[in-house]
Amino acid sequence: MQYQPSEKALTTFVAGARGTGKTAYVVQEIKRQKPTRLMLWDFKHDESLSGLGRDVHNLGDLAKLAGSVSFKARYLVDHSSDIDRQFFWFCKVAWEAGCLLMFVDELPEVSKPGRPPAEWRKCINVGREYRGQDGQRKWLSIIAAAQRPAECDKSIISNADIIHTGRLSFLDDAKYMAKTLGCKPQDLLNLPDLHWLEKKAAEQEYQRGILRFSNRKKA
Repeated sequence: MQYQPSEKALTTFVAGARGTGKTAYVVQEIKRQKPTRLMLWDFKHDESLSGLGRDVHNLGDLAKLAGSVSFKARYLVDHSSDIDRQFFWFCKVAWEAGCLLMFVDELPEVSKPGRPPAEWRKCINVGREYRGQDGQRKWLSIIAAAQRPAECDKSIISNADIIHTGRLSFLDDAKYMAKTLGCKPQDLLNLPDLHWLEKKAAEQEYQRGILRFSNRKKA
C-alpha cells in the first residue's frame, strides 16, 4: 500500500465519561492525521462520527473496501447479530489489510478485563509493524475509546503510546488511570468538561489541556 503514517504508527487510548469531549477529541485527532486508509468501529452509530467514512453495514463490503489503495469506512455494528463475531471479523479485516488507522469506540463492549479477543489482541500487541502473508511490511495505528477503563481489557492501556483522558465518574476507573498517568484519582474525578490529562509513553510527566473546537457540539 502507498499510504504511510505522518508519524510512526501509534496506539492511543482515550477515556472519559459521557459529555467530557472524548469523541470530539478522537474526531479532531483523525482529521489531524489525515489518513487515506481508515476503519471505524461505530458501536452506537454515533452521529459525531458521521462523515468520517463511508457507512458500511456488511463485513464483506468492508473487506472489499479495505483492499483499495485508499478508503475510509465507518462500520455500523448490527445489534441484531452476534457482536463478538462482528468484532472478530472487523479486527481480522484490519490485520489483513494493514497500513491504516483503526478506531474502536466503546471498547468495553467487545473487550472485557482479562479476555481480549484474539484478533484484537494481535492488532494491539504486534500491529505497530509486521509482515503480511505476502511478505509485505504492514502496520496499524490504533485509537480505542472507553467511558470506563476498568471495564475493558488492560492490554490496550499497557500497549498505548498515548493515554488521553477527560473526567472519570467512578473511583475505581480514576484510581487505575491515576496510576498510569502518575496523578491523583481526585484530579480525574474533578476535571471539568472538555479538560483533559494526557501522557505519552516517552515522557515522564503528564500534560493538562482543554479541548477546543469551533461550530461543533461536544460529544
